[in-house]
This record gives sequence, structure tokens and C-alpha cells, in this order.
Amino acid sequence: MPQQVGAEKKGISRRIINTAFKILVVLLPAGLLYYELTSKDNLDSIIATFYSQLENANGWWLAGALLLIPFNWLTEVQKWQPLVARYEDISQGQALKAVLAGFSFALFTPNRVGEYGGRILFVRPENRWKAVLANAVGNMSQYLVLVAGGVLGSAWFVSNMAGWHNRWVLVCLLLSAGAVAATLYLYFNILLLTRLIPRIPFLRRWQSLIREIQFLEKLERSELTRVLGWSVVRYGVYSTQYLFLLHFFEINAGWMAGYAGIATIYLLQTIVPLPAVAGLLVRGSLAVFMWSYFGANEISSLAASFVLWIINLILPALIGTFSLFSVNITKSLGYDDD
Repeated sequence: MPQQVGAEKKGISRRIINTAFKILVVLLPAGLLYYELTSKDNLDSIIATFYSQLENANGWWLAGALLLIPFNWLTEVQKWQPLVARYEDISQGQALKAVLAGFSFALFTPNRVGEYGGRILFVRPENRWKAVLANAVGNMSQYLVLVAGGVLGSAWFVSNMAGWHNRWVLVCLLLSAGAVAATLYLYFNILLLTRLIPRIPFLRRWQSLIREIQFLEKLERSELTRVLGWSVVRYGVYSTQYLFLLHFFEINAGWMAGYAGIATIYLLQTIVPLPAVAGLLVRGSLAVFMWSYFGANEISSLAASFVLWIINLILPALIGTFSLFSVNITKSLGYDDD
């Protein structure tokens, strides 16, 4: 009898934890959105500019950016799901829920590392480290594309817009290209990481991780190439979204210059390890600086950056919170219900 009472109390406690956690995850993105909408000194100007551009028949550019939203999500699913599916029977629909849940967690963590926590809730406890490693491979490929694209874009920008001497541009380009090439070599020879990880002192305490790194050893180069290819596609999707928003707000950077400026902004954002919440401030400041070279005013630059932040971070994070209602949090973390 006491055991039965204890089991009932434990079950109630876990249900309370599940419910409280889900409410918290829903409230945090909603609260963040409310804070951003009410704390911006120039929000009225941004909204006025937004409606003005809609009246100027620029809505097609906005529609194009919105239509690309699901492609942004699906490319991320294509990077992660096939790797996890080797060990976990996870459908693309379930993987999409995991990806969107990851957005919810990523809002408040540096360089969006919180997305790992969101995704592992959708796999069995015994496969959590495999899901983490699969996500790490996808992130590594995405950062590789970000840096490579950023190097090329910033080289074009500083050479054609900032007036740097070609000699310095060439030196920086060569150094950066060497770093990208080294990272690319490491990516396609990921077996080196499996030998390095057990030698890192603070990682030795994670014995479960050490055992699971065999997952990386089984990855074939064709799989790594596929993941890298989807990373390139995703980079192209959200860069094009940004470019469409520039046109929507009548920032006439041109296609080549626009992509170069966007690549430079993404590169600088990647270098600074800030959570997405604080990243909005950095993103806005970089946007104002970058698009001033093309005669854009501060409000238009901030508006383009702000709308992109809404559709690519806040919107999927809000949707992702509702996907968590189908998850038993305590069970996903390895605590079986009695």
C-alpha cells in the first residue's frame, strides 16, 4: 500500500512538472515577442514603414519571403532526420516537430545551442546522444557554409564598397580560405573527431557520449555530402528571404551586392556567440551599418532585420511550443512513468 501511494505521488509530481514546463515554454517566446514589440523606441516608425510599403504595391516581395518559410524548416529536417532515422523510427512529420521545438529552446541560448535540448525530447532516451551528434553534424555543416559564404561575400563587399586595398583583401581571403579548407577537411574526415573527443579531459566524464561517438564513425562521405548540400540550400533560402525583404523596404542594394552584404552580416553574427534574443540587437546594428552603404535609412534597415527575425525565429518558436504538448517531458528525459 505505501508503495502504491508513493507511485501515485510520483506520477502526480511528474504530471505537474510536464504541465509547468510546457506552460513555461509557451510563455517565454510569447513574452519575448511582447517585450520586443513594446520596448522598441522606433517601433511605431517600423510599423508605419511596413504599412507604407504594402500600400506601394511591394507586397509581392513580402509574399515571396513568407512563401520560403516552410522551405527553411524542411531543409533543416532533411539535414537531421535521415541521420537519426538510422537508429530511431522517426517520421519527417515528427522530425519537423522536433526542429520547431528546437527553435523554442534556441531563442535563449548562445549560438542557438538550446535546439539540441528541444530535439532530444522527440527521440527515445537511449538515442539522445545519437540525436545530439546528428544535430552537431548538421550544425557543423551549416557553420561551414556560413563561414565560406561570409568569406566570399565580405571579400566582395570590402573590395567593391568599403574601398579596402586589393592586397589586404587578398591576404584576408587567403587566410580565411585556408581556415575554411581545414574545417572542410575535418568535416569529411570526422573520424578524427571520434579519436579526439575521448582525449578532452572535461568530456571524459560523459561516458555515455564517449560510447555513442561510434555513431560518427559509421557516417559515410555520401551522407556528409548530402547534409552539406542541404546546408547550402538552407543558406540560399534564408539569404533570399532577407534579400526579398530588402526589396520590400526599398533598399536597393542590387542582387550581387545584396547577397554579399547579407553574407557579411551572417558571418559577423556567427562570430559573436549571443542568444537569438540579444542577437536581434547585434543584427539590427549590423544591418544599419551595412545598408547605409546603399543609402538606406535606419528605419528601413531595422525593419527588414526585424521582420526577418519574426518570421525565421519567433514564428517557428511559437509553433514549436505547441508541438511540445504531444511530448511527455519526464519520460523523454529517461524517467518512466509508474
